[in-house]
Amino acid sequence: LDKQLSEISGMARSTIQPAAGAHGELTGLMIIKAYHDSRGDKKRTKIIVPDSAHGTNPSSAQVAGFDVVEIKSDKYGAVDIESLKAALNDEIAGLMLTNPSTLGLFEKNIKLIADLVHEAGGLLYYDGANMNAILGITRPGDMGFDVMHYNIHKTFSTPHGGGGPGSGPVG
Repeated sequence: LDKQLSEISGMARSTIQPAAGAHGELTGLMIIKAYHDSRGDKKRTKIIVPDSAHGTNPSSAQVAGFDVVEIKSDKYGAVDIESLKAALNDEIAGLMLTNPSTLGLFEKNIKLIADLVHEAGGLLYYDGANMNAILGITRPGDMGFDVMHYNIHKTFSTPHGGGGPGSGPVG
């Protein structure tokens, strides 16, 4: 299953270890923390979360030990690029992005967002809450995401939702 999830997502590897969606989200954030710690980069203590992100993102980031920096959407409901640029600095560990957002909008500036976050030394985190909308069209790994969690209880179940065991793999 982990190989199939990696193929679907465009991620190099996946794990089915997390027990549920929120556990997968926390695991992905812990991977980001471990990445920066392994490089001796202890000052990266903040995660950027757009106001259009999945509702659990701020709390998961805090549980993982990060301070949350919220950025506002632009007038079209997308990530405000100027707000993102202003928030990026050497304390930012990454950006959590739900794409399509909780507003149901696909982030049109995803390449620019990925480039800006990476240039600042951060990692781009994909919240898979709405991944069902992009299946067969694009993959998070191809969009520049470094870490993601799958919400397989939303993406691959009918009806939408269900949670529970096995619902939170990470890629």
